[in-house]
Amino acid sequence: MRLVVIGGVAAGTKAASRARRVNPDLEITIYQEESETSISECGLPYFLSGVVGRRDRLIARTPEAFAEQGIEARTRHRVESIDPDAKELTVKDLATGETFGDAYDRLIIATGARAILPGIEGSDLEGVFALRFLTDADAILEHVRERSPKKAVVVGGGYIGLEVAESLTLLGMEVSLVEAADQLAGAYGPEVAEIIEEHLREKGVDCLFTGDAVEAFLGDEEGRVRAARFGGREIEAQVVVAGIGVRPEVALAEAAGARIGATGAIWTDKRLETSLSDVWSAGDCAETTNLVTGEPGWFPLGDTANQMGRIAGTNAASENGVPLEFPGVLGTGVFKVFDLGVARTGLSKQDAEEAGFEVVTAAVEARSKAGYYPGVRPVFLKLIADGETGRLLGAETAGGSADKLVDVCATAIWGRLAYPDLVNLDLAYAPPFGPALSPVIQAASVLSNEFDRRKQGVRASE
Repeated sequence: MRLVVIGGVAAGTKAASRARRVNPDLEITIYQEESETSISECGLPYFLSGVVGRRDRLIARTPEAFAEQGIEARTRHRVESIDPDAKELTVKDLATGETFGDAYDRLIIATGARAILPGIEGSDLEGVFALRFLTDADAILEHVRERSPKKAVVVGGGYIGLEVAESLTLLGMEVSLVEAADQLAGAYGPEVAEIIEEHLREKGVDCLFTGDAVEAFLGDEEGRVRAARFGGREIEAQVVVAGIGVRPEVALAEAAGARIGATGAIWTDKRLETSLSDVWSAGDCAETTNLVTGEPGWFPLGDTANQMGRIAGTNAASENGVPLEFPGVLGTGVFKVFDLGVARTGLSKQDAEEAGFEVVTAAVEARSKAGYYPGVRPVFLKLIADGETGRLLGAETAGGSADKLVDVCATAIWGRLAYPDLVNLDLAYAPPFGPALSPVIQAASVLSNEFDRRKQGVRASE
C-alpha cells in the first residue's frame, strides 16, 4: 500500500512518521514545496532576531533522516493536481521544471496555510516581506545585511506582528507597528491589549498606530521601499514585514472536489478524513471542532498540527485497526513579546457572546510569585464563564507564569469545570513559584462573588 503526504512541515511529517510506526510495510512519500522539511515555523522570529543563532536549529528532521525511516521526502516538489477517482497526482519538480505523474492508495493533504499579503500598492517593492517560511527569514536577513535598515514598519498587531516587532527592535531598528483594528492583539480583550501596548513602549517601540490600515508602500527611484502611507501620514521605512495573519491553503484540495468547511479550511470528519475517498487532511489547512461551542473551528497552531498529524497518519496507515478520532481543540495559545508572556484559551468575552452564551467575567491583577520573593512579576488573569451554568468558557492572561496559568485554565475547560471547582483546586505552592493562592483561584473567587451577587437580586426600589 502506498501513502503520499502533500506537505512536509508539522502535520505532514508527523503523519508520515506515525504512519511508518503503525505500518512498517507501507510505502511513504512526502512532497514538500519548500527546500526543507520539518521546519519549526514558530521559531522564525527568534532566528530573525538572532536569539536562535543557527539556521539548522529550526530544521527538526532532514530528508536524509526520513530516508533512514524508509520515508522518501522530496523537497522542491509541488503537487499541481489531484485526481481522486484515479488516485493519481501531477507533480512538478521545481528545480528542473519537469512534471510527472504519481499514484497513491491513501493520501494526506497537509498543505498548511499561506501568509496574507496585503493587496496594497507597492507590495512588490524591494524590502517588503511576509514571514511564513524559513526562506522568508533568509530573504529578510539578507536584506538587513545588504541595506542595514534603520527604520522598519510592521503591518499587523497580532502575535506574528508583535513577535516580528520585537525581533527587528533587537536588530537595532526603530520599529513602527500599524494595526487596522482599534487595538493590538485583537483575539484578546482590551485589558491585555493595554498591557501589551504599555510593555512595547517600555521596550522602545513607541510608534504604535491602531485603527489605521496601510494604504500604500512608497518606493524610491531604485524600486526599494522608503515609506508606508496610512491615516494621512507617511512613516519612513527601509524594510516592511507584513504580519497580518494566515489563511488555509485549500486550492489544491478544492480543485480536486474536496468539501471546504464553514471556516474556509478543508472539511474533515472526526477521523480527519475529507469528503474524498481515502484522503485525510491535517494541520493548518484542515477544519476541526471548537470544543467549547461544538461548532466548526480553524486553529493554525503548531501543537494542534502535530496532534492532527498523529491522528491522520494513524488512520491512513491502518488497514484493520479501530480508527482514532480527533476531539477538537480549545485554541490554547501563548506567545512572548520582549519580557511579557501572553496567553489565552477557549472563548474571549466577545466570542462567548457571539456564540449565544450569557457571559460573566472576572479579572485579577496578581503576582507571579510570593510578594516578598525576588523576581516577582505582575500578572493579569481574566476568566470568562457561562452565566447559566458557571462553567468556564475561556481565559486570557498577560505577565509572569502566563503559560502555567493558561494551561490550568485549558485543562479546566477541557474537563468542563465550573467556578466552584476552580475555587477549590489543589495547586502547587511555594514562594519561588507562585503566591499562596494561585491567580486562577483568586480569579475564580472573584467570579464566585459575581455569581453570588446575581443570585441575591435587587429590590424594586433599588
